[in-house]
Amino acid sequence: MGTPPVLVGLGSPTCIYNSFRNKIMNRLHTVFLMMAALLILGAATSALAQQPAKAESEPALSADEQAIRKSAVDFVEQYNEHKPEALAALFSPDARMVFRDGTEVNGHDEIKQSFEEAFQEGPKSAISVVVDSIRLLTPDVAVEEGTTNLFPDGDTLSSKGRYTVLHVKKDGKWLMQSVRVVDEETVSAYAQLQPLEWLVGEWIDEGRHEIVEANFHWDENKSFLLEEFQVVRDGEVVLKGTQRIGWDPQAKQIRSWIFDSAGGFGDAVWTRVDDTWVCKGKGVRADGTSASATRTLIRSAEDRVIWSATDRIEGDEQLPNLDVTMVRKPPEPKAE
Repeated sequence: MGTPPVLVGLGSPTCIYNSFRNKIMNRLHTVFLMMAALLILGAATSALAQQPAKAESEPALSADEQAIRKSAVDFVEQYNEHKPEALAALFSPDARMVFRDGTEVNGHDEIKQSFEEAFQEGPKSAISVVVDSIRLLTPDVAVEEGTTNLFPDGDTLSSKGRYTVLHVKKDGKWLMQSVRVVDEETVSAYAQLQPLEWLVGEWIDEGRHEIVEANFHWDENKSFLLEEFQVVRDGEVVLKGTQRIGWDPQAKQIRSWIFDSAGGFGDAVWTRVDDTWVCKGKGVRADGTSASATRTLIRSAEDRVIWSATDRIEGDEQLPNLDVTMVRKPPEPKAE
């Protein structure tokens, strides 16, 4: 009988009493009471005899399977507490991890580094694991199969994946020798867009002649990062617009689509280079003129970002480069 999946880190019989309504003789009263008691006892004994036998309990897990399942629990706990050193200790020294896209991580040092980078990228990330089966191939080799759920912010489910783990027993301890992600389903693009989460909030650039205001926020299930912006000149809003930043699952790239209140629109492809984002975009102005530019987004400080635009072309005209520094807008003062 198979062992059920394990989630890893969240009337009694009725007696009918018939009262005797007819008057009976006092001398037969005791006899009738004795007969009723015997009938009740017989019925209870018969009902007890007809009860089905207690089902046999599930077979107990072997000590090896218990140890492997505990290592799965330990993995989830250490991951959710963001402890890369403890996670690496669950692997063999020459272990490897193979991801769905074919990327490999080999050995303790690389495995530890991969977790460090993952936690730096997602400081609130968490996972859950369901162990579907464990098969002992030999006394020292076992295969584990199951599914994982990824929550990049500790709350939003972004992807589900199926995995296999090859365990080996060394010096009496079970360790992971090989981990392979065999299938992956994207539930939300949040995991791919999370590196841009720092943009969420209100930003402002107070230039000499105009003010640019931008507000970034997530859509309902964090599949798109949305921007609303406006340009104010001499106290008057001269342009408004929206931008939608999302993940292109075919091209495996971040893309954005922008629309302004004058009727212009465009799109761009985002590429990350170290700590800089390069956005190559093209569009059409409201009068039909084609436009293109390369924008560079640099986070120079916690609350400061520099937008640089180069290769700016409108129609047949090349425009000068442009640099804009925006700062996070401070909260409005609370009324006393």
